[in-house]
Amino acid sequence: MALQDRIREDVHRVFLNPEHFAERHTWNGRPFQCVTDEEEALKRRNNNVVDIAWSENIAEIVLYVAKGEFPGRLQPNDHGYFDRRPMKILDVQDNLGMVSITLTTFNPREMQG
Repeated sequence: MALQDRIREDVHRVFLNPEHFAERHTWNGRPFQCVTDEEEALKRRNNNVVDIAWSENIAEIVLYVAKGEFPGRLQPNDHGYFDRRPMKILDVQDNLGMVSITLTTFNPREMQG
């Protein structure tokens, strides 16, 4: 078995297994399994430097989903609701049977007084 085939097989057995890392979420009310990573989105936005002070009231999250299992269109700038939060697809990357999807939304913060 080729390495790529083994990696594709491990996607569901380990990484997207609900008993290990995956969680159930919704996109426009339709459920699916994925792994979420807000820290990775922060690193990508800040050029791989974790700095929570830098924010333009934008929340970003990276989703890892098995290819073909995302319940919507994988088009940048497509809008939808991730767990009932309005989001926009910012970026989509295909990697060995997995798709990483970067979602973004404007997330107003409270005024500090």
